[in-house]
This record gives sequence, C-alpha cells and structure tokens, in this order.
Amino acid sequence: MNGGSGFNSLSVSGHNRTSSASGATSGVAAVRLTIGVLAGWAICFWPARWLRGDDGVFWMSVAAFCCLVPGWIVVFISRLGIFTDNLVVSLIQMSVRLVCVVSAAVVVKSGWPQLRAGDFFGWLVGFYVMTMLLEVILLHPGAFRKSLSQVIRNQQ
Repeated sequence: MNGGSGFNSLSVSGHNRTSSASGATSGVAAVRLTIGVLAGWAICFWPARWLRGDDGVFWMSVAAFCCLVPGWIVVFISRLGIFTDNLVVSLIQMSVRLVCVVSAAVVVKSGWPQLRAGDFFGWLVGFYVMTMLLEVILLHPGAFRKSLSQVIRNQQ
C-alpha cells in the first residue's frame, strides 16, 4: 500500500495493477459478491415463501438479481483503473447502482401495478443495502476493518 487512508491506498494500488491482475481481482470480487447475494437469498427464502408463497420467492429472487447485476458492474468499474480520482469513481459507482435499481423498480411497478410494497420493493431495498455493504467490504477491505476497529474502540 502507498500510505494514507485505506480508501486511497487500496484505490491507488488497484490502479497500478496490470490489466490481467486487475481482471483476476475483479473476477474474484464478483464471485464473492455473488456468493454473498446467494447467501442472503438463502436466508430470505423461507420468510419470502412464508409471506407470499411461490410468488414471494420469485419476486425476492428478481430483487436479488436486480441488485446483483449493478454490483458486478460496480466491481468491474472499480478495477478498471481508468479513473484516478476516488470521488469520480464513487460517483460513477453510485450512479450505476442507483440507475439500475430504480429502473428495475419502475419496470416492475409499471408492468405489475398490483404488487404491494413488500412483494418486491421491500426485498429490493433489502438487497440494495446488502449489496452496497458487500461492495464496500470487497472493494475497500482495509477501510472497512479500520472503521470497524474504531467503532469497537469507541464502545469500550
């Protein structure tokens, strides 16, 4: 690492990687993100089935997928190394994530207006927050650990 905060150090070292190493790192991060979303899906399976039956599982699965795809895009954008400013990278990632998820919400609401908030949109918000947390952990592990250790120290 090149010193400085966890965000800058990881981003700078990520930008200095060769394209093949960057691609491998993106692939590993995308697989880990997918595993995390699948774990979240497995945890939510029975509540979705209990609340709405097969339809609940279907719409929960759609919500998970709608959050996973922009997560993959964000992971690959972060590893491209074409942006040197962390603010620009963060804004692009946030825009990609938000546009994809809001577009999915609009398409579902216009195509299936009978859906209630908990049928799809509650799951969408839950998976959106979960994938954002997973992305932070995967893309900035040093910063996440540093923040977590500061919270623990403040609690003592």
